Amino acid sequence: MKPIHFYILSVAFILTSCAGVKNIPFSEDRFHVSAKTGYVQNADSTLRFTFCTGQIDREIPLIDNDITTSYYNNLPRYLNKVCSQLKVECDSILFYAPSYGTLLVCITESEPWKPQSQTTNMTDEKPYTGWVRYDDDENWERKPDELYSNIEINKRDKQLLIIDRFTYGGKNLAMIRIIQTDTKSFKKIDLPRWTGTWVDVTDPTSLEPIANWVDGHRKVAIANYYLGLLR
Repeated sequence: MKPIHFYILSVAFILTSCAGVKNIPFSEDRFHVSAKTGYVQNADSTLRFTFCTGQIDREIPLIDNDITTSYYNNLPRYLNKVCSQLKVECDSILFYAPSYGTLLVCITESEPWKPQSQTTNMTDEKPYTGWVRYDDDENWERKPDELYSNIEINKRDKQLLIIDRFTYGGKNLAMIRIIQTDTKSFKKIDLPRWTGTWVDVTDPTSLEPIANWVDGHRKVAIANYYLGLLR
C-alpha cells in the first residue's frame, strides 16, 4: 500500500471512530455540597440535587468546569463518550461526581427515546413505575411528570450506564449512574475510586452486586424531581 493511501485510510478510521462523540460544554453554574442543606447546589441555591439516599460527603470532588477536568488525564473525552451513548441530545454538563459515579447533564429530547421503564404521575404521593415491553410501540414523548429510565452497556469499555431522564424546574435533565470496570484506560484517568469500579460489568456473575448498587437510582431521580418543583 502506498504511504498516501495508508494516510488517508488512517485519517478516515480516526474520524469514523470519533463519529458521534461531541464535545459537551459545562454549564455556567458552579456546584458545592452545602453544609446547611446537605445537597449539591449552585451559588444561588436555585439548583439543588442529591445523588444518594444518605448523607453526601462534603469533601467529595465535584467536576463542573474545564479547569477541574484538566486535573485528570483524558477526562473530557471520557465524559463525552458517556454522553454520546445517550439517544437524546446532551446540551451541557452540570457536574460529575466521580466518587459517586454520577454525571448530571442538561438534555434536549427533540426525538423520542423509548424507555425501558417508565414512572408516571410523579406529582402523586406514590408514583407508578412500569417496565416497557420490546414490542410496545407507543409515542414515547416524555411528559413533564414522567421519569424515563434506560440502561446502556459498552462492552468494549466495560461500562454500564443507568440513565434517568426527568424534568427539573422546566429543564430536561439526565442523571447518569456510571458503573465502570477498572480497566487500564480508566485507571489512566486517575479518578477517585468508588465501590462500583472493581466489578466486571460484562460478567453475568456480577449482576447481583451491580443490582445492589443501582437499587434506589429511581428513588434518587424522583427526589431530584421534587427538588425541582420547590424552585
